[in-house]
Amino acid sequence: MPLLPAFEGEIGQSNGASIQAITHWNYASICRGKDGLLNRLKDHGIPDPSVYISFYGLRTHSVLCGEPVTELIYVHSKLMIVDDKIVICGSANINDRSLLGKRDSEVAVIIEDQEFEDGLMNSQPFPLGKFAGSLRRRLFKEHLGLLGVENEEIDINVIDPVSEAFYKNIWYDTAAKNTEIYEAVFHCIPSNKVRTFAELKKYKELQPLYVDEPVQAEQMLNRILGHIVLLPLDFMCNEVLTPPPGTVEGIMPTALWT
Repeated sequence: MPLLPAFEGEIGQSNGASIQAITHWNYASICRGKDGLLNRLKDHGIPDPSVYISFYGLRTHSVLCGEPVTELIYVHSKLMIVDDKIVICGSANINDRSLLGKRDSEVAVIIEDQEFEDGLMNSQPFPLGKFAGSLRRRLFKEHLGLLGVENEEIDINVIDPVSEAFYKNIWYDTAAKNTEIYEAVFHCIPSNKVRTFAELKKYKELQPLYVDEPVQAEQMLNRILGHIVLLPLDFMCNEVLTPPPGTVEGIMPTALWT
């Protein structure tokens, strides 16, 4: 999912009420408060929900006017691939508001495979849909920087997305290493190192590595694979991000943000 909402303004600034409100509701739906998905799973007897669900974003980097730069990748299209057999793809958010067909004006398609090929799921034989399976594998390779890489072992691991060898050693490990490099080189946000507005201010004042040690920064950036990074679930977790009462954003109904 996008690392930050595509709203005007900047978190921690006077113009940041809208982006902070969306950030609040994103995290509330995932992990903050009793209704957050991860907390609800824990309440239902799953002590470690990360075994079943995890959250990631996409980031890229380049060189602009002789200096390294980074930016998050914001993909507006919504995509769900279920069991390498069914695909939902379009502009519609994957919820009742957008998919019922009588509320938001949105467009999406459901594609169900009719042809299958032998594959693996959690190291067990599993019929993979030819379209859904190939789409998921291509996206995984793109996110991991594997497109065009001829490596049979990696190809097998990408075929089985929920095997421990793939999830821990390739998917999660790549995202964690990429995240660490981006934070060291650019001090970019969102970050788990920033949990309050005071910490945000200090974090922005730190000199990034690409300024202090440009050669080392370049070497680290060369180790980035693909675009996948971790979504920092603790970002601004000790602050109230909902709009203050009396502001334009504060008098708007909650439904506007959700």
